[in-house]
Amino acid sequence: MTTPRHGAAALLAASLAAAPAGAATLEDYARRLAEHPRVAEILEQGARFKALAESEMGLPDPHLLFGMENMPVSDPAFDRFLPTSKVLGIRQEIPSYAVRKARSAKQERLSRRQQLAADYALKRLESILIGQLAELRKIRTLERLAERQLELYRALEDDLQGQLEAGRPVYGRFSELDVARATVEQRLNDLAAERIAAEERLTQLVGEVPPLPVPSVPEAAWNRDGNALYPVRLAAEDVRVAAQEVAAADAASGPNYGVQAVYKQREAGRNFSGDDWLSIQATVSVPLWFASNQEPKQRAARAGKRSARHAHQDAWREWAGRMVALEAERDVARANIVLIEEKQAALRDRAEAAARDYEAGNAPLEAVLDARGDELTLAAQLAEQRHRHIRLSAQFNSHLAGGSHESD
Repeated sequence: MTTPRHGAAALLAASLAAAPAGAATLEDYARRLAEHPRVAEILEQGARFKALAESEMGLPDPHLLFGMENMPVSDPAFDRFLPTSKVLGIRQEIPSYAVRKARSAKQERLSRRQQLAADYALKRLESILIGQLAELRKIRTLERLAERQLELYRALEDDLQGQLEAGRPVYGRFSELDVARATVEQRLNDLAAERIAAEERLTQLVGEVPPLPVPSVPEAAWNRDGNALYPVRLAAEDVRVAAQEVAAADAASGPNYGVQAVYKQREAGRNFSGDDWLSIQATVSVPLWFASNQEPKQRAARAGKRSARHAHQDAWREWAGRMVALEAERDVARANIVLIEEKQAALRDRAEAAARDYEAGNAPLEAVLDARGDELTLAAQLAEQRHRHIRLSAQFNSHLAGGSHESD
């Protein structure tokens, strides 16, 4: 499985153009994303489960025994048949190896699930970075277009002033122009606030506003295979974790073991010359209360596995629907880009024709300015649709895991 850091570097390097000399490189931003707290937290959980998997195979701490046996109370002479013994012993419990193995496998599976979740989180962060870069470019483009729109309004106002001085009744157009100018100026104020917010989101993501061009995001293919999606694979991992819980519950019905050794140093007495004794014992647990202990746990574990399977099926259906919807929105955005570009070409021809008519004295300047205003309106729509297409493409791609898939 590709590590999050290496995966981010490869994906970003493939999707973004090279940064200017002296600026932060793509690898720098990939490293920042791989070290994002969201990814780091998931990986630390994975390390925690890895350590727990190792601990599950260990034995519990042994017990040491120290004491005195047959210590007389009423006769301090220590000359009875049963002399006093000094006792030193050790007891070791040995839980079922099958149980320990199953529990360790569960923790290992949880650790692997966290690695998959970290890969997914990193791809989601990458998608957010791309979307925010596209958002910032869109805002800056709309700001430039709004400034040009104001320039057209100033030129149109000058033209209307000339018509007014020539005696033409164009007072109504002045009022319309004032309303349109106020709308554009308000839009500029809104865009300034949106730009600040977008820059702040980028700063929170990678520490600064990256001096990077907006990526050209490929439209990844998806063959309607739900198992190729990160959320579905995560749900499948939950099923495997539940399967390990079933294995542990089944193994719990087997015996646990224990050993105990006791060394006794016995004092000499009237009828006993004294000698050291050694006692060794072994214990085996008997599932006497299986019906009220282990069997309900087995039923609970199997119900948990069935629940995880249903959740996996639900995730498959839900995310298949989501991906179809995302794909449709992405394709609509691409189709809209093509339509707007075609309209731009037609409108450009109209604007050029109006300019020629104006130069020939056959059309007023107002017609030329109106055509240019329509061009700016289409350019703004194009910027919106390009941002939408990039954002949706990056979002769509971020849910695709790719690579091989484990079967249950």
